[in-house]
Amino acid sequence: MDLSTRLSYLFGTEQYVELRRQLVLLRETMLNYVSRGNNRYVICSGSLGEGVAYPVSDDDVMISLTNCRIVMTYREATQANRNGDVLMLPSEFSPGYCRLLDMRGSHPEDVIHMVQGRPFVSSSLFKQHFANEEQYIHGPCQSETIGFQKFDFAYCFSCYTWPDIANDWVIRERSNGWPSCEMIQNIAGNGCHVVPIGDPDSPYTDHEWRISFSVAERTLMHSLNHVQFLVYNLLRLTLKRVIAKAFPEVICSYFMKTTLFYTAENTPKQLWQVHNLESCFEICLSALYDYVDHIYCPNYFIPEYNMIKRKINHSNRHQILDIIRTVYRIGVVGIIRICLSGCQIVSSNDGI
Repeated sequence: MDLSTRLSYLFGTEQYVELRRQLVLLRETMLNYVSRGNNRYVICSGSLGEGVAYPVSDDDVMISLTNCRIVMTYREATQANRNGDVLMLPSEFSPGYCRLLDMRGSHPEDVIHMVQGRPFVSSSLFKQHFANEEQYIHGPCQSETIGFQKFDFAYCFSCYTWPDIANDWVIRERSNGWPSCEMIQNIAGNGCHVVPIGDPDSPYTDHEWRISFSVAERTLMHSLNHVQFLVYNLLRLTLKRVIAKAFPEVICSYFMKTTLFYTAENTPKQLWQVHNLESCFEICLSALYDYVDHIYCPNYFIPEYNMIKRKINHSNRHQILDIIRTVYRIGVVGIIRICLSGCQIVSSNDGI
């Protein structure tokens, strides 16, 4: 059995992954049909929405409140006569975050935080507003375990305009044709979301919101070929079964997705073929190594946003680099063997 066949057996064949994605989209359509008229729109995001099923994925559900519209300028807010409008103010401290100014006083008082006489929709109060006794707050989500499945519900707002801070993603030069110009325009035309969590280092953390590109990421993931999908799953497997064993909650699967996106954008399409699968994995691993080495992992849409600035420091950096070097040395087959057998990886001091 060749490597790609073995990985397809583990992560899903191309046809099975497509079926998995279509079932998630069908579920999303049905949920929105039965909840129509409730001022909510459900989005099945995260790994399951992208077609990933192994290692076991949480069920991430975004619930966009459609009775609120986010606007970008004071002029737009004053010209439109809509209740529920909030004005997005980019964070002065943290790229990728923003504050939401309640322009018309139409939001419940228990989610409003007054700052210098101005009413801001508080991210922390907003989460408490929707929480119940069976859920606990985890990041921007209300988390709940039903049966054997963990669900993360993120109540959020839609922004129908692409944020200025992410304009670089739209206009930057791409020499390898991915993503395509048409896909970029479609993604930018659909805007983004904001989810209720602030930057812990910001003085406004309790009423900051993070700009989310989850729908864009799902579109991008669905556009990748099967080799790229398998490499992404390998990266996630390496994280969950190797890196996270030694350093839990330091590197997350979102960093792996970011690594794949940048690598796919910066390499020729013809590289991503079955006979190059292991080489593609090594290229992604080298990119991850550089992010850890420089303690800088740029967000794919907002490169100024360093996603690992609080996760990796000079005390754990060398140990994580040592693990990545070892993963690089033993290769894909070694990783699969270790992950499936439950063995502990032995670090190496060899250079990558």
